[in-house]
Amino acid sequence: MKRFQTTLAAGLLLAALPAFAHHPFGECRQVDRKTVRCTGGFDEKPVPGLRIDILDDQDKILIRGRLDAKASFTFDKPAVPFYVLIDAGPGQVVEIDDTEVK
Repeated sequence: MKRFQTTLAAGLLLAALPAFAHHPFGECRQVDRKTVRCTGGFDEKPVPGLRIDILDDQDKILIRGRLDAKASFTFDKPAVPFYVLIDAGPGQVVEIDDTEVK
């Protein structure tokens, strides 16, 4: 009986783990015709220091940086199609296509 209780308790703890998972987010907005500002973090809360890459459609890195103290990164809009990757850690990457920039 004790073994069953231990197994049950372990199963309940594992089932509760997804409730503690953090979900990365990212958003990019056009500041003006030439400038884009992106923000990112976890669970809709800004997180400074995350790596951000702006890549062309051939996966060449055009711009590389980190989110600043306000968890934002501003860059000149590339003249070619691009997408943004915000790297929040292993398996925690947000991809934003240039067509999604508001």
